[in-house]
Amino acid sequence: MAEDSSTKKGSGYWAGRSESIYLYSVRQLVEGLGKDCKTMVDIGSAGCPYLDWFDWIPQKTSLDMARPYRGEGIKSVQADFMQWESNEVYDIGTCLQVLEHVPLAEEFAQKLLQRCKILVVSVPYKWKFGRNNTHVHDPVDEEKMRSWFGRRPNFSVMISEVKSDAPRLIQVYEQDWDKHWASLKQRERLRNVTSD
Repeated sequence: MAEDSSTKKGSGYWAGRSESIYLYSVRQLVEGLGKDCKTMVDIGSAGCPYLDWFDWIPQKTSLDMARPYRGEGIKSVQADFMQWESNEVYDIGTCLQVLEHVPLAEEFAQKLLQRCKILVVSVPYKWKFGRNNTHVHDPVDEEKMRSWFGRRPNFSVMISEVKSDAPRLIQVYEQDWDKHWASLKQRERLRNVTSD
């Protein structure tokens, strides 16, 4: 399949954030949480090749209203997530820098929880209103995320970028587990204790 020109190094949206610390953290989280996953979805891809990082996951879907990522072995779906009619529940999902753009963020968040057994989400953290004219919910913080998702996340971390003044909040939600953990190592220990 042809490479989406918006993902080429040096161009557009992806070029501006491909080396971001928050994306490195998301990648580590998915690598740690998704070792046994068979299906993955990235909601709101904006043409970014995040799914290429996870080559052991056989079924990957990129969904975006305008520019789903198009890559080898990836199902690309151009659709509004809220209108998308799919009953599939994915083993793991990502939704990166999307919720702040969505007018009905609570409905969107609830649908994400229904469609992903494990969900990794990132949002701009406490950006001042007006900093980005496409954001409809700034400032976003832990309280606002809790109101949208209706629960505490299993994991939460704020990431500060070194090159820019662009803090991000990353959270993980797990469908089948209510334990809170501070690191992947702690999660593994807690999982081992509860499975004994």
